[in-house]
Order: sequence, then C-alpha cells, then structure tokens
Amino acid sequence: MTFDFDEWADPFPMIHYCFRVGQDDFNVILERINAAGIPYRSNVHGPVDFRICTQHGGSIVYWNEPDGHQWEMLTVSYARRAARGALRCS
Repeated sequence: MTFDFDEWADPFPMIHYCFRVGQDDFNVILERINAAGIPYRSNVHGPVDFRICTQHGGSIVYWNEPDGHQWEMLTVSYARRAARGALRCS
C-alpha cells in the first residue's frame, strides 16, 4: 500500500478517498461501518440506501465523513470499465 501526503497552505479541500480491499476484508469493514451507524450508499452521488453495488463484478460502497470527505471501498477495480461505458448501480 502506498500513502501519498500533500501539504496545503489553504483550507484542506474536500477529497474522495478510495480503498480497494479483498472481499473478506470488505465484509468485515462493512460490519464495522454498520455497527458504528454510518450511513452508506451504492452510488457515488446517490442517496443513502444501505446497499452494496455489485454490478461491476465486485462490491462497492460509498459514505461521507461529517466534514464532507467522501470514502469509497471496493473489491474489484472498475478503472478498465470506463472505456466500455458508465458504471451503473442500483
């Protein structure tokens, strides 16, 4: 794993953080998110629906921190799908 750190002179901008994990880790982390009462969603800009997106062959969930930063956790990279069309989750 690689972490890159930036130094900001201005207020820290809202950032989207994405982590790719294995399915077993995904399940454990999602259990912790549920136990903490953190609302999550299956679509990056969708409403809170407490669902997992699985339409790309893996699992994805999104949630926001109270300060506005967005988190994404996924099990399979969808970067290569962009050339074949948009990812849609329901």
